[in-house]
Amino acid sequence: AEGLHFLTMEFVEGKTLSELIPGKGMPLNRFFERAIPLAEAVSAAHQKGITHRDLKPDNIMVSAGGRLKILDFGLAKLKEDSPGGGRETEIRTEAMRTEAGTILGTVAYMSPEQAEGKPVGPRSDVFSLGIILYEAATGRRPFQGDTKISLISSILRDKPPSVTQLNSGLPRHLGRILKRCLAKDPARRYQNAEELHNELLELKEEIDSGELSPSDATAFALPARKQTRLLYGSLIALSVIAAGMGYLLFRGEKGAGVRGEAPMAAAFSQITDFPGPESFPSLSPDGKAIVYSRMDAGGTWNLYRQRVGGKNPVNLTRDSSADNWQPAFSPDGEWIAFRSSNAGGGIFVMGATGESVRRLTDFGFHPVWSPDGKEILMATEGFTSPRGRSGTSRLYAVNVQDGKTRQVFAGDAVQPSWSPHGQRIAFWGVQEASGQRDLWTVSANGGESVPVTEDPPTDWNPVWSPDGRYLYFSSDRGGSMNLWRVPIEEDSGTVTGPPQPVTTGVSDSAYISISRNGKRIAYATGKRSENLQKVSFDPAAGTVTASPEWITQGSRQFTAPDPSPDGEWITFRSVGKQEDIFVIRADGTGRRQLTNDLHKARRPRWTPDGKRISFYSDRSGSYEIWTIHPDGSELLQITDIPDEGVWWPVWSPDGTRLAYPISDALTSFILDLEPERQDPSPLPPPGEPGAWFNVFSWSPDGKRLAGTYYTPAGSSAGILVYSLESGKYDRLSHEGANPLWLGDSRRVLYSDGGKLFLLDTRSRESRKILSLDPDSLDLSGLSSDYRTLFFSRVSLEADIWVLDLE
Repeated sequence: AEGLHFLTMEFVEGKTLSELIPGKGMPLNRFFERAIPLAEAVSAAHQKGITHRDLKPDNIMVSAGGRLKILDFGLAKLKEDSPGGGRETEIRTEAMRTEAGTILGTVAYMSPEQAEGKPVGPRSDVFSLGIILYEAATGRRPFQGDTKISLISSILRDKPPSVTQLNSGLPRHLGRILKRCLAKDPARRYQNAEELHNELLELKEEIDSGELSPSDATAFALPARKQTRLLYGSLIALSVIAAGMGYLLFRGEKGAGVRGEAPMAAAFSQITDFPGPESFPSLSPDGKAIVYSRMDAGGTWNLYRQRVGGKNPVNLTRDSSADNWQPAFSPDGEWIAFRSSNAGGGIFVMGATGESVRRLTDFGFHPVWSPDGKEILMATEGFTSPRGRSGTSRLYAVNVQDGKTRQVFAGDAVQPSWSPHGQRIAFWGVQEASGQRDLWTVSANGGESVPVTEDPPTDWNPVWSPDGRYLYFSSDRGGSMNLWRVPIEEDSGTVTGPPQPVTTGVSDSAYISISRNGKRIAYATGKRSENLQKVSFDPAAGTVTASPEWITQGSRQFTAPDPSPDGEWITFRSVGKQEDIFVIRADGTGRRQLTNDLHKARRPRWTPDGKRISFYSDRSGSYEIWTIHPDGSELLQITDIPDEGVWWPVWSPDGTRLAYPISDALTSFILDLEPERQDPSPLPPPGEPGAWFNVFSWSPDGKRLAGTYYTPAGSSAGILVYSLESGKYDRLSHEGANPLWLGDSRRVLYSDGGKLFLLDTRSRESRKILSLDPDSLDLSGLSSDYRTLFFSRVSLEADIWVLDLE
């Protein structure tokens, strides 16, 4: 510039990682805050063909805001593609604090091959990362020496102690990860930093979700006075049982606390071990038989009856092509009530061995018998995840003899449980404004509900103890999803003490059934995974043209993908205790988290101009629609309708209007975004009193809205289209939900029963175009050219266990 030659470099303000490592190592949460982005940064270099070759804490800077940067690529080696199969170029400069010579790098953080002067690649960086992470976790390096020669000798020959030996509070899986990083043989290490990054990220997610405890050392001591018989007689089975169902091992005098009661002897048995999921167990009153739901290879749920201790289950619904699940034995053990999708769905009853099937209702989920066997209680809505549902369900009771129904509770309620003496009904539901999942009870004759829990944790799956003195439930209030109980008065629903932890360990143990004498308990334990996929689609033919491709994989659950208008990015949200918004490139790289707090952020969608991402969130105290830039900046609240519960945003094609459903109003609204004053217009009711229209997508020609029809009872019952010109509705089907328009503004795609269907709004013809049995899918987004479909794919593995108490 003006005859002056000069070199500019970025000024990085902050501290080196070496300055931030305490003498005894970092706390686990701070370790992950540093380790995961560090591995991600090195991965970015490896993806560009760069090996750093001098990774050390002094070359890693952390800003005051926590951002991490890797510096000093003075010894980097660049691998460039060439027609001859690739050539390597060494880029080497003199730099302060960098040792250069025949052996390149800083001795204390060298890999064995680097110390011997051999050729190095990404796996050498992985070894150096292992040393850095070992030091960050423990405060000391894995290899020691007073001189460079002795230090090199230690790197080449010594086996360092596991990090868990130096810090027993660290998870043993972290020790496994670092051990693999520090393997002497490069072939036994992670191939590159991306593999290491994924392992660290999954470990953190498993700890955050409660699947692993921070120390990964769940305590479970069986009573010494009686030897417990375990299936397979192995410690593996013991750990599964301890994590999944190490509860209800307490007894004592009335009013005694959990911690002070004497342990009971217990024996465990695994009832099922088939491929795929088995769930919703129900014990016969005498505890000798069990009926449960099992998904077969074709993706259909059937009901099986099995003798406890037997190995030959009998398919009770083998002649049905419908899904049959959620069974419940009658109090006398002679009948089984269950949910079926047959003939549009509803509650059915059959004999205990599968005979005399009859339909009781055309709606309902999770049936439960009254103690006298005269009525069956049910919710109008099912659910796949307690954290993922929104509140629209009601409670009804049906008379088993004459089929007459009565409404028990008009607020949101699912998964009911009748108290043992028939006085009260427990259930869980979603708070309208806050979105909290809490427990309530209500008189069996109806009336006002009485809260059992009123706090942020997710509480669900209430089950009365056989004596009616406790209400057991699942909750993540301890950090992971485990069993709790609360003392309660059955006649009034009055809670007489705080919730008490009963079990600690792995999540996903639920659907409890207890025998009449309280000595045998059945339950399901399993693992649910949900990740994003895309698949090529021919919009003219209306057919899927290839196999689905993964966008995300791993133990963390992601859902609701939506592509940007230019097709380069996908926005989606996480599922779990913390629900946040993310973006990722369409090829699955470059994942970035946009929100990171305990506020729920759901159903993200790009604005039509592709500049922002809209979603609904409870961060203002009630659910409202918000927008955010794809880089995570400028979070803005769009709607301001407190205490109503605004749900997912549906944009008009030109971006000037916004449609959205409101749960409390039982209708959908359209908001014109141009006026400064918000004055949303409600859509008319869709026909029968109490029914409502849950809008989901806007046609490309701007003339019609498509959504889900909900009956007055609160059950989803098909696809509904609203004409903005005529102001009239057109019900196109009696099944399916969440329709998305194709480009012709005539056809829609929708999900039903975990499968994908195409519906013509003129001919009303519908056909299945994609099934992933035994997995299920939920369509969420379409590319702007309608040639790529984006959906979440759900896989479930679950088994039935039985716990016997002395």
